[in-house]
Amino acid sequence: MSEYVIEIPNWQPTTLNRLLGGHWAKAARKKKSDARMVWAYAASAQVPKATCKRSLQLTIILAKRQRAPDPDAHFKSGCDALVRCGLLTDDNRQGVELLPIRYERSERKGTRIVLKDLP
Repeated sequence: MSEYVIEIPNWQPTTLNRLLGGHWAKAARKKKSDARMVWAYAASAQVPKATCKRSLQLTIILAKRQRAPDPDAHFKSGCDALVRCGLLTDDNRQGVELLPIRYERSERKGTRIVLKDLP
């Protein structure tokens, strides 16, 4: 099984509440921006496109005094960005196995994405 790690400093996927809070075009722009960020760091980490089902482990790194959102808040935009970049075949049950989200504390916010190919 192959494992791929994408570290993105000073960035977190747009939360579901921010996507649902306004006009659909504004949400689409945010999701597109998230996909660009994931693509740039995945390319630098040389993560290949998905050819099979993968597991997804999201670790959200919280800055000092930053509150943790709901556990599902980052999955929608994060999964959509990974699909758009080709790093997941799909964000349904046939394409991804979602592992529980993790939270860590640090000086600066960030995101760690761990993808594992599944048999």
